[in-house]
Amino acid sequence: MKSIFFSRTFLFLALFCYAHPGFGGTKAKATVSNAVKEACQNAIFKTVPELPQRVGDSIPFKIQIQFRNYPFQKNTQLVISPEVHYNKKIVSLQTMRFLALPNESQINSEEYEEGTALLTRRGNYAFEHEVSLPYDEGIESATIEGRVTVIEGSVSEEIPLIRISDRGFSSYCRMLEPTLELMDLDYEKEKLCVKENYTILYPAGQFELSEALNKASVNNLLNSLRGSKEILEIQILGSASPEGESSNNENLAFKRMESLNKLIVRELLTRSRNPLTSSEVFADSFIFARWNEQPWDSLLNLISPQSGKAYQKLKSILSSDEDASSKKVKLEKLSIEFPSIKENYFPNLRSCTVEILTTPSDQSVMSDLVAFQKGALSKNTSSTRLIQMALAAESQEQSAAIYQKVTKTYPEDYRSHFKIGMIHYQEGMYAEAERSFQQAAVLNPKSAESFNNLGASQAMLNKFSSSLKNFEQAESLHRPSPSNKGYASAQKGDFEGALGHYDDNAYPINRAICLMGLNRPLEAVQMLSNIENRSAKADYLLAIAAARINDIALVCDQLNSAIHKDVQFRTMAKIEAEFNPYRINPKFRESIKLPAEHRRSNP
Repeated sequence: MKSIFFSRTFLFLALFCYAHPGFGGTKAKATVSNAVKEACQNAIFKTVPELPQRVGDSIPFKIQIQFRNYPFQKNTQLVISPEVHYNKKIVSLQTMRFLALPNESQINSEEYEEGTALLTRRGNYAFEHEVSLPYDEGIESATIEGRVTVIEGSVSEEIPLIRISDRGFSSYCRMLEPTLELMDLDYEKEKLCVKENYTILYPAGQFELSEALNKASVNNLLNSLRGSKEILEIQILGSASPEGESSNNENLAFKRMESLNKLIVRELLTRSRNPLTSSEVFADSFIFARWNEQPWDSLLNLISPQSGKAYQKLKSILSSDEDASSKKVKLEKLSIEFPSIKENYFPNLRSCTVEILTTPSDQSVMSDLVAFQKGALSKNTSSTRLIQMALAAESQEQSAAIYQKVTKTYPEDYRSHFKIGMIHYQEGMYAEAERSFQQAAVLNPKSAESFNNLGASQAMLNKFSSSLKNFEQAESLHRPSPSNKGYASAQKGDFEGALGHYDDNAYPINRAICLMGLNRPLEAVQMLSNIENRSAKADYLLAIAAARINDIALVCDQLNSAIHKDVQFRTMAKIEAEFNPYRINPKFRESIKLPAEHRRSNP
């Protein structure tokens, strides 16, 4: 009987639940308003700029949202999570939140979060959302999707992904060339250097070294250039006497300096010990030349009473208030009377002086280096002497070891930290260089060179805001570096500021990138077109600038040229977002074909 009773009871309950699904069964799932969902799906999304571009090592841009006919629903919340899709990766960006209210005065602090946008009954339904994501290879062909969640009271629903942009990302900014220059210590001020002077005298009207009147001075110059010491700076001062026409004198002075410059460059590039590279020899301000026309009065510094009978007559003519032409006539007459004047004094007005700033390399420094290697160096050796030894060392390893000793023995001496930073930078160890230059700047806040090099290290580490501050600090200490500031500014996206730092005729690739960043592509085309013997990179950038002005012929021509010079640009062109409008164009497809020589080697 019990079993029959339970069977009937169970059947009754089952029939009841079937007839009343709200009782004992699963309730129908509540959903959010269709009108709100449709408003989200029909919203207008776009990115600004339309092709987000790389700045530094990130891609900052804005997402603009405009709701059309938004159906106001009180207490509706929208959560829009942008996502970047590429190479089977999904990168989530900063979330956007919206809250619907009759008016802003009814904000509930428990519901409202800082940064939430309000959808009010009479509000403006256009919004801008700033985002940034790290640069990654392959991101050029990315799409941006929006994952939208609608919340109404206690009910929430995620609607299908909304396409925000499928234009991809432009990455031409990654081609910025690091126009960074390091500054070295002022060795003369720090009393760490040796200054050598060699004066070459010439006969009238001559400029070849083979005609020099003092061959011994030429040989001494050659010996100095062929030594192992580190040469820090060379200055050539050319001069000509006022004997002839000023224009001819200037021409002679420049020919004398040019002859000396060729000799110096050849010797530095070919010397057997510590030869310099061409980039070092031709670096700005490494070899500095200038000329001056010597006035007759400068002979006063050369004559003396020991000059004999000619002295008083010479002094009288040179000290007079007469003009140069009158003095010239009288001196020429006097030189006939006293031929020694022309032989002994006039050549000093026709000379070239070479001033070489070098590291110390005298025998005592070399002896100290040997003692250091043997571990027998005096414990009382000063920090300046140790640094001089490091500068004179024949290997970078030995120099580094001595600088390390200075930092331990004399930790307050900023110069050793600075020089260790230079070594780290040259070896590509930028994080270590940053620490060393930071320490040097702390120890000597007046060292513009330390701040400049700290900024350069940070720029190589993509710390562009910090690097720019340090370049500005160096400038405030009277050591400006416009190219350094230009590079850091461009990497921060301040293209207008970067253009102001770059000289009009220098760094055309970086200037062209800045012009494109400022949406001035025609000027970029003109600048890149004027480059003689363009590199593959310059050709590729010119193709991108041409795409900005929709010149398909120029795009194809320059792409073809870039790919033939360097086939890696073919891979880049295949994903470059700037070329998306031309993907199906036959001329474009032809321009990015693999060159014939590569097809043969890669069947």
